[in-house]
Amino acid sequence: MNILRHNRKFRNRQSGMSLLEIMVALSVLMVGVLGSLVFMTMAIGSNFRNRQGSNATAISQMMVEKIMSVGANVNPTLTINDCAGNAHNINTAAGGANPFDANGNISFTPAPGSAGDPVGYNMLFTDCGTGGRQIVYDVRWNVQAPTLDTKLITVSTRMNTLVNDQKMFSPAVTVRSLLGP
Repeated sequence: MNILRHNRKFRNRQSGMSLLEIMVALSVLMVGVLGSLVFMTMAIGSNFRNRQGSNATAISQMMVEKIMSVGANVNPTLTINDCAGNAHNINTAAGGANPFDANGNISFTPAPGSAGDPVGYNMLFTDCGTGGRQIVYDVRWNVQAPTLDTKLITVSTRMNTLVNDQKMFSPAVTVRSLLGP
């Protein structure tokens, strides 16, 4: 009988987990959850940045195709509408366009509408997404005429924001094309 009582006491001490063991297990779990939260925020930022880059590329390509549609020997002013209904004039003549930076991309240093910003060679294009969301892109272009029958068209697009955080916002996208007669 004494042996049976002794076994019960021994089993009762070993049943379940102590409060200290539960606290250690929870702290290990919290470290894992918080560590994975960092990766989740990085993934969300990367997804947003990639979507901006894709949209900026599509807008730049649309602008190049619009300018190329008139031909190399004519210089009309074209009009394009964004999804918000804003009409933007597109100057297709060579000269007077946006300057280039040290990397050969269009410079975004002059603020839109400022004295150093050439009229007719930029626009703030509104892109509409699902659920009524809108993103405004700063689009700038440069038209050069290397010969009388050709035009070199350079279009750069980036999201219009004052924040320059590379984790959340994509850099400017530049598309170039050569147009012949």
